[in-house]
Amino acid sequence: MSDQSRKTGEPNKNKPLREISTEGCELLGKGGNGAVYRLDDETIVKVYYGERNSPEKIRKNRETTRSAFVHGIPTMIAFDMVRVGENYGVVFEMIDARSFGEEIVADPEKLEPFARDIADMLKKLHSTEFDEGTLPDARDRMRNEVRATTEAGFYKPAEAERIYKLIDDIPYRNTFIHHDLHPGNLMLQNGEIILIDVDDSALGHPIHDLAAMYLVYVTAAKAKWKNTDQGITKKQYARLWDIIIRQYFDTGDPAEIAEINRVIKGYSLIRFIGGVATSPSVSDILRKPVIHFTKKKLFSIIDTLHPIP
Repeated sequence: MSDQSRKTGEPNKNKPLREISTEGCELLGKGGNGAVYRLDDETIVKVYYGERNSPEKIRKNRETTRSAFVHGIPTMIAFDMVRVGENYGVVFEMIDARSFGEEIVADPEKLEPFARDIADMLKKLHSTEFDEGTLPDARDRMRNEVRATTEAGFYKPAEAERIYKLIDDIPYRNTFIHHDLHPGNLMLQNGEIILIDVDDSALGHPIHDLAAMYLVYVTAAKAKWKNTDQGITKKQYARLWDIIIRQYFDTGDPAEIAEINRVIKGYSLIRFIGGVATSPSVSDILRKPVIHFTKKKLFSIIDTLHPIP
């Protein structure tokens, strides 16, 4: 698809939504928010699950994707918003690419160069500036998670205030944050990285991306949670993360690396607690003890956390 056609994919907002069907279409993947189908050789559609995704939310997701592309973030361009039965979806360009997860599983020798590529990509993303207000403030996502956890009864008001203070102390930056940079969302096309699933992108300090990545590359990998669909082993995730941290922070000092990981882990605990507290897939038998244990870890170090870099 030509650059010109990519740039002219903006539909007329006054037109009624086009209705399409995914019957007979190849299912490319499923996630927490929806499913992706191949429409033809040039386009795919992401169909969002209805109850958790209002038309307005989907429209904002589409605008976020478009804004990221316009600002030079390597991602697929979003075309029109459509109706798919009782649900809504967004049509995207089709890319001829495989995920880093697929590439690593197919050829484990690629792991180290891919880790360095991820670190270099992070540096680029975290130095790409947007006009303030173009995308949401990444701190608002954390605040919303704390609010939802408090409403679910897992934070006392005083505990929530301590966490809000920690979030407020994260400096604002007008640089790009993806929020979900696991190997399945990093695609390789002609030797270049393409990001997918940029719906939750925001602007903010790098600690937001680093904490989210820690949950996948370290926490989830150790627990054998979420990594099984990638096919990457616990040992491979550990190696990926170690190389990424060394290259991103330009250090080989074991003491410095240990402190970097301690801090990133601390911020990741906020997201972990929020996920466990609100996820319908977590059983009530596990929810309370896991949150209790994780809260103890968070509040034991909360006063020593500081955003890095």
